[in-house]
Amino acid sequence: MTVRVALLLLPFALTALGQRISFGVIGGVNATRDFPISRSLYEDPAFPGGLTAFDVFSDVRSPQVGFSVEARMGRGLSVEIDAIQRRLDLQRRLILPGGEIKDNDRLKTVVTWQYPILLKYRLSQRGAVRPFVEGGPSFRTRHDPAPAEPSQLGGTLGAGVEWQWGRVRFSPAVRYTRWQYDGDYPRFATKRDQIELVAGLSYATTPGRWHLAGRPIRFGVTGGTPLTKSLTQPRDSGESIDEVQGYLGGFLLGLEIHDKFSIDVNGLYRPIHASSRFTFPDGQRGSFEFTILTWQVPVLARYRFAPMAGRWRPFAETGPTLRWSGNTNGYTPSRFGWAAGGGLETGYGGIKIGPSVRYTRWAADRPPRWAPGLTKRNQMELLVSLVF
Repeated sequence: MTVRVALLLLPFALTALGQRISFGVIGGVNATRDFPISRSLYEDPAFPGGLTAFDVFSDVRSPQVGFSVEARMGRGLSVEIDAIQRRLDLQRRLILPGGEIKDNDRLKTVVTWQYPILLKYRLSQRGAVRPFVEGGPSFRTRHDPAPAEPSQLGGTLGAGVEWQWGRVRFSPAVRYTRWQYDGDYPRFATKRDQIELVAGLSYATTPGRWHLAGRPIRFGVTGGTPLTKSLTQPRDSGESIDEVQGYLGGFLLGLEIHDKFSIDVNGLYRPIHASSRFTFPDGQRGSFEFTILTWQVPVLARYRFAPMAGRWRPFAETGPTLRWSGNTNGYTPSRFGWAAGGGLETGYGGIKIGPSVRYTRWAADRPPRWAPGLTKRNQMELLVSLVF
């Protein structure tokens, strides 16, 4: 968890050292199959004369689209973070003994988000056209129940060219990603080696110049770890829930109303990883791993007190928070809550660093009768914010 949060925070800390930040959109298409061909042969009395083949595969070049943030660090170096939605299409078909294809249709679409964190180097820093190479880790999440569970970690290498017109940049590239192995039966494993053709369109800006109604706007990143569990134990079902220590992270946008007062909006991604352990009627024990994906958007009023000894300044914050969820596995996390917290804030160079502890009281879940359990209403989190 610590490594994942560090990877999330590091590029944004580096942005404070860069001259410009580029925001944009990115899209493309996969040049390789999402799933390999899995073929089963059998004799079907309805189609005599040989073996019937049943294939599970993918050959659709599905589009992908998302957002990107790039921070320049000078001397041709920059850090780029993308959030790209990619749909993995799983298909099926029957090939009869005579070669006729039947039931050729889509079995399932697995919706994933990919988060490559890439160090980019431009081979030339002059001219309107600049070739570049890039590389770094990639993360992946799945957002719907499906017969496939794509792995969450990979490594990406790429190369492309960048056209620049003033502050606007267009960057087509070819990327290769090697993903970890997904897992064994009953999952359909995705192809570990993927080649993608992508192109980004972005606009360069300087965050220090952002203002709204004459007030400065702050931009940064926040992340950390939960201090409490998220799921309750099921009642009268013979099951037990083992929850894995999680993480959360995302963006921060703040409006400085006064030296002591600001309004901060967070966009936090928080997956809940857990496993359900149960006992079969014959006494054997089994388990089922699952993940609930949540996104939290707290809107907080922050008040800063007088500085303490040194450069540390205490603060308190409170406000409403919203929550959306996906890949719920039968859970129905409530959407509304109220958050309150406190911490310390200090400056280092052009960066503001703010460790804090935050408490959230969520509304009660309203699950159907068949829901496996509830989420806990009281949550505490340890967070660190980097703002520039």
